[in-house]
This record gives sequence, C-alpha cells and structure tokens, in this order.
Amino acid sequence: MTGRTGLTLVYNGELYNHATLRRSLEQEGVAFQTRSDTEVLLRALEQRGLACLEELEGMFAFAFSDGARLTLVRDAFGIKPLYYALVDGGRRLVFASELKALLVDPALPRELDRTSLFEWATFRFTLGERTLFKAVRQVPPGGTLEVSREPDGTLTLRAGRHSPPRPLPLPEREEDRIKLLRERLTESVRGQWVADHPVGIFLSGGVDSSLLAALLAQGGSREIHTFSLADDPTLPDLAVSRRLSEALGTHHHEYSFEPDTLLESLPRSICSLEAPGEPTIVESAAPLIRNHVKAVLCGDGADELFAGYVIHSLPGPWLKSCMEGYNRMIRTGEIPQDECAAAKASLHAMAVPDPAAAREAVYRFFLEGQLTDAHLRVWDGGSMASGLEVRVPYLDRSVRDVAFALPWEQRIRGRVRKALLREVARKVLPASLAAVIVDRPKLAAPSAVRRTAEALDRAAREILPSDEREPHPLQRYCATPAQRILLDLFVYLFIGRGGDLPEDFRWRELYTTHRRELTEALTRV
Repeated sequence: MTGRTGLTLVYNGELYNHATLRRSLEQEGVAFQTRSDTEVLLRALEQRGLACLEELEGMFAFAFSDGARLTLVRDAFGIKPLYYALVDGGRRLVFASELKALLVDPALPRELDRTSLFEWATFRFTLGERTLFKAVRQVPPGGTLEVSREPDGTLTLRAGRHSPPRPLPLPEREEDRIKLLRERLTESVRGQWVADHPVGIFLSGGVDSSLLAALLAQGGSREIHTFSLADDPTLPDLAVSRRLSEALGTHHHEYSFEPDTLLESLPRSICSLEAPGEPTIVESAAPLIRNHVKAVLCGDGADELFAGYVIHSLPGPWLKSCMEGYNRMIRTGEIPQDECAAAKASLHAMAVPDPAAAREAVYRFFLEGQLTDAHLRVWDGGSMASGLEVRVPYLDRSVRDVAFALPWEQRIRGRVRKALLREVARKVLPASLAAVIVDRPKLAAPSAVRRTAEALDRAAREILPSDEREPHPLQRYCATPAQRILLDLFVYLFIGRGGDLPEDFRWRELYTTHRRELTEALTRV
C-alpha cells in the first residue's frame, strides 16, 4: 500500500490495537479510506515515523520505504518471521516472511551455514540472527533494519531496536500482584479477540491455555471453540480438556492423529516450518480447525516468561545433555572453532558457578532463542500453511513487563514453577477444576507426539541406506538416525528444490527413488 506522501508499506501480520490507533490519528486530522489495519499502520508511519512502533500491539513483519531508504521491522517477540539477504555483490537486498520466497531468486546461493548446523545439532534451533542458510539472516525480535544505498551502488545496513521492556514498579502485596497480572492477561485476551467471528483456542489441559480459555469465557465471548490435539486418544490431558470445556460451555473439538498419519505429513511439515523438525500436530490439524474458525489463541510464551520448564529450576540434566552433544561433535576434529563459538558461549553462560547468573542466562536463552526459533516457528508455519492465524496473548508487551518485573521467587517457589501465574489461575478457573489443572503436570503442546517421535526413530533405522560408500557430508551433525532423516529431507527439499514439495513425493523413498536428487543436493551443501 502506498500513502499520500509516497511512503510504501509491505505488511504481514495483525495489529490488535488498530482501532485505538486509528482514533488517535483521526484526532490529529488524519483521514482514512479503508477499515484495514494496514492503512492504520501506513498512516501512523507517515504521521509519526518510527516513534509509532512503541504504540503497536500485535504480531507483524513489515517493510516501508520513502524512496531513499528501506526499513524492515519485526514484532517484539518475533511471532512473525522476517528474513533478508544481500545479493549481486551487496547491491540488492531481498526480504520475505518465508525462506522459500527468497530461494526463488537465482542470485541467492543455497549454501548451508555450518555454524547454524552446529547450533541446530546442539539445541535444535539457531542462535541470534543466523539461519540455516549462509546468505540469509533474520531481523531479530524487536529489531529494525535500515537499508540505504551508497554512491558506489552498494547497500549499507544499519540495525536498531524498538519496544524495549518498560520498567514496571510492582505492588508490594502478592495479592495485588496477582490482581495486576490477571488484569493484564484479561486485557490481552480480549484485545486479541476483537473480531466478530467465532473464537478459537488451543486447549491442552494445562494451566496456560486453560487460564486463557477461562478469561475468554468470563468476558462473555458468545461462541468459543476449543481444540485439543494429540497422537494418543488415551492421554489424560484430553480428559481434563473435556471437563474444562464442559464447565466453560465451549464448543469442543478433539483431534487425535495416529503416528503413521503424522509421519506421512513429514515432508509437508518441513516445508511449512522451513526447518528440519519433527512432524507437528498443529500442521496436520490446521485444515480441520480452519473449518470452524479463522484464528485461534494459544498458550505459548507463558513457560518462557514465567519460568515454567523443569530446566528453569533444574538446568543440570539438560545442560549435561547439550554438553555431551557438543563434545561429541568437537571430538570428531572436523568442527572449526568459529562454528562452535556461539554455542560454546551460550553453554558456558548457563553453567557459571553463580546460581543467580546461571538461572538468568537459562531464562534469557529460552525466551530469546527457543521461543522464537522453535515454538513460534511451529505455530506460525504450521498454521498459516492452511490460512489459520494463531495469536499469542501471553506475548503481549504489557504481560511481558509484569513477567520481567517479578522477583525469581514469584516465578519459581520451591518446586512450583510459574508460581504467580498459577495463583492467577486458581482464582479464575472453575472451582471444581482449579486444583486439578493448576497442580498437575502436562505434556507440551503442540508437540505432544511421543508415539510419533518413537515411530520416526523406528522408520529412520529401517530406511537409512546401509551401502553408503562415502561418508555423509553432514553426519557429524546427526546424533540419531531420525536427525539424519530430518536433515536429509531438509537438504532435498530446500537445497535441491527451493522448498517446493513434489505432489507424488514419498519420504520413505528418499534413499531409493529420490536418491540421485538427494546426492546431488548434498554436493552443494
């Protein structure tokens, strides 16, 4: 969309407070021609420049240009992806919300980044702005990138930040802090559901999504659809979700997929996620959910913000596992030091003797790394492939500010993780279910697919070739047969085909029918 001043905007996302921002701009004399949030963002940029970024509540990736310079912007948590690359000797910049779109450009080399591969092998996601492609970077969460042209025709990139955490003085009494967090969550949930169509929410049976559903129901939403997903119909989480749905009066939908069904969707899942990841339930369920709602809320982000993982209280076993994988790859003698420097620095920061410094490093690592590049990637990639929009109320900046202000003992109290958030849930959930939901462990959504992971491991051992004459060029990054399958599929689909999935492709034939194409793609890594 191009404005009256010549400013051009390319936009992907959703502004939850666009109506409020529109009214504010109208009071300044700004006239609108449409009802879209795209025009609201364009007029705000024309009127207020980059200062308007502090006013935006939503998930977004966008670029705008006044003809002299181009600016890329990504939301505070990186809910929406934003990739870019310099090509043609630094004289041209390409950008997109999908890697596949960039790979269409013949000038972009499809070369894997070995440092990123090392990080993927260690953590299952990449660190910082790197991607699995050497030439491609991502604008970081809360980041801006200003692009201008030098007299010699080359482009200069200048990175910036927006929407930093806002200092928040907390009330002294815990009861008042519980009230404050409840108010912020209520505002976020209702603010993210301003549409007139039916409401959807992923309901896992755990405290995070259950609290959101209860807040939504208390707000008087007229038609709430809840969706529970699993690869095992006997999981106790499903029974708890049914009970809560009945208590709240929602239209409940339960989708259970057999492992073989999920495994068959593996190539499609890798293409959607644009990463060598396991099949996810959300990718398979999204087309079914889209029949009922256009957008759905999820509880992601609560564990990262309020310290909900076992790792937050007992990081030792996880760190030990990461260090073992790290050392295994180092011992091969084939890993250059520059490949492992960032992973080494992250591991060492989380293993320092000072307990307070170590727990803060763990907290930041999962909030700034895993949340964006593992979890949010699953939700956005897996759902948008079917035109389903996933919204994340816990990642509202006002909720973030409360979480950041909490002392550690209100995140973890003894063995109780997410301590203050659980107290909010006790007050909001139906009395008959509050203790059941708040005090019980649950499986992780959207990856509650233990049986599928086991089936993938068995299948990988069966189909991996036993007659390889040459060492696999990426074997050192694969600790298990399943990881080898995932990485080979990624190479075949993205290095070999630019993310284009053949209609007749069967991944179990990767080392037979498609072996020649895979071998050719591997020569290019």
